[in-house]
Amino acid sequence: MKVRLEIQFESPTAADEASLRRLALGLTNDRDSVRVVACEDQPDWFVAEFTMPTEAQYKAVDTIDARIRLSLWNRMDSIICFPKDATKSRRSRRKPKP
Repeated sequence: MKVRLEIQFESPTAADEASLRRLALGLTNDRDSVRVVACEDQPDWFVAEFTMPTEAQYKAVDTIDARIRLSLWNRMDSIICFPKDATKSRRSRRKPKP
């Protein structure tokens, strides 16, 4: 499943970015899926996108939140999202045939 983390820091540093990358690498099932970038429109936020093994989202949130609390102790805010694939969202919008 896809995961998107948005983490706010007071004054983001390269060390904060590296910590977020390590966190994502520790949670992923595909090291090549990890992407960490700074938000262009919000300079105090970093975004990490990666994949995790599929499980119930409420369990994944607990796991991710625990790792964030341990690894990113200087964060100000965090957002955890589970974006859908474009193909999955198209499939879910189709009406069933009678």
